[in-house]
Amino acid sequence: MSQPFYLTTAISYVNAKPHVGHAYEFIVSDAICRYRRMQGRPVFFLSGVDEHSATVEKAAEEAGQHPRDYCDYMAEVFLNLHRLTGSSLSDFIRTSEPRHHDTTKELLRRAYAKGDIYKGHYEGWYCFSCEAFYLADDLLDGELCPVHKKKAEWRQEENYFFRLSRYAEAIKRHFEEHPDFNVPVMYRNEMLALLDRGLQDISISRSTTRWGITLPWDESNVSYVWFDALSNYLTGVGFLKDEALFNTYWPADVHVIGKDINRFHSVLWPAMLMSCDIALPKMVLVHGFVYHKGEKMSKTIGNIVDPVSLIEQYGRDPLRYFLLREIAFGQDGNYSEDALINRYNADLANDLGNLFSRVLAMIKKYREQRVPRTAGIDGAFQEVISKIRRAYVESMEQYAPHLALGAVWDLVSKANDYVQKQEPWALAKDPNKKDDLDRVLLNLAEALRAVAVMIHPFMPGTSEEMLKRLGFPLDGGFPLLKDLEHAGLCAGNTIDVGASLFPRIDKTK
Repeated sequence: MSQPFYLTTAISYVNAKPHVGHAYEFIVSDAICRYRRMQGRPVFFLSGVDEHSATVEKAAEEAGQHPRDYCDYMAEVFLNLHRLTGSSLSDFIRTSEPRHHDTTKELLRRAYAKGDIYKGHYEGWYCFSCEAFYLADDLLDGELCPVHKKKAEWRQEENYFFRLSRYAEAIKRHFEEHPDFNVPVMYRNEMLALLDRGLQDISISRSTTRWGITLPWDESNVSYVWFDALSNYLTGVGFLKDEALFNTYWPADVHVIGKDINRFHSVLWPAMLMSCDIALPKMVLVHGFVYHKGEKMSKTIGNIVDPVSLIEQYGRDPLRYFLLREIAFGQDGNYSEDALINRYNADLANDLGNLFSRVLAMIKKYREQRVPRTAGIDGAFQEVISKIRRAYVESMEQYAPHLALGAVWDLVSKANDYVQKQEPWALAKDPNKKDDLDRVLLNLAEALRAVAVMIHPFMPGTSEEMLKRLGFPLDGGFPLLKDLEHAGLCAGNTIDVGASLFPRIDKTK
């Protein structure tokens, strides 16, 4: 069997409804998982929600609800966004589930038994929104949190601590021995700088809140959010519950996370796993923020972009395409409605949509809806397709979906050029050019098949529709990359012209 692949998103805080940044993480994670399935690999794709924290408790109080009722509602909100964005999830984990309580308590027991957890007193700068302490050097001027730009508060508290400092050298060695553990490289360098400054022990419990998982040895304290939250990646693949599932998929191949929580995933999480004698994940893959017209999205500013309304207005695949093409993975990206519409009209409606309609219309008109069978295939054009396929695979293996989409659109552009140069409408007028017309139409159908397969990770609905009209119905399955190694598979297929894939958007309306 092909090598199994396990990918997780960060689990989402339920203290507020999701914005387009959440949608981006779900979409890019789904694109990676779909690509792996196209390689024939068994894939486990996990996401979920983080329900235990003082922040969530406060949000529930403000909503006039018990935390349980509040979390039940918000979990469905996030799960619905996964459905709307097309996430091909294997499981959706909630940290309030009994199976997760068991995981968290077991990790706490193991670390405590090893002497890595102790009771102590802590003073430091604390951000309520991050639920994290910061060193003074990490804060911005005015004691502002570097993530939320809110003033941190000085806290003094007695609770339990995890001996993170004990694992500093072991984590450094892991970074040295596994250069692809934390990528892209700019985020790896940040973590190396953090390790060089030295690690402090970290608080792993709270006595001021009851909404959480109590410590096995002291029920007056509940587990601190990160020790609770990070262990979800184990729960989701059967830790303690399903040995066969766990042994198949752990260690995780990829944790996809935002840059603001990199240090917890690339430093704290490895230390926790080392303490508990559990194998470390293979990669922490970090993406940047999605800004709205150059500004960080904020309820205070009032510039939150609701992904649900975008999908309702423009469709799922156009939003997926825009975010994956517009944002260079790892870097911060920018959303604006004008940019989305421009991408839609130029790339989807004009380039791809018109090419697809035009080619299928010519097959219908000149060859009674059947892709011609011909002994003469254009070797040079097929080599173009093969070269672009190799660039596409290389980009996806480097977790650069924006570059992979760029390669696909290079093929779309070359196919449009091929139409103009070969002029099939002129060939159709000359009976002596019958074989030439057959060859051109088959090659164009093959180019469209290649495009339809390669866009599947990014625009699964469009991919399925294109393949169906070309005579390759997926019936809910996944196209296989290996099929692109064979030329001429479209020959003899009956096509269905159908409606326009992407009707042009009138910006004036």
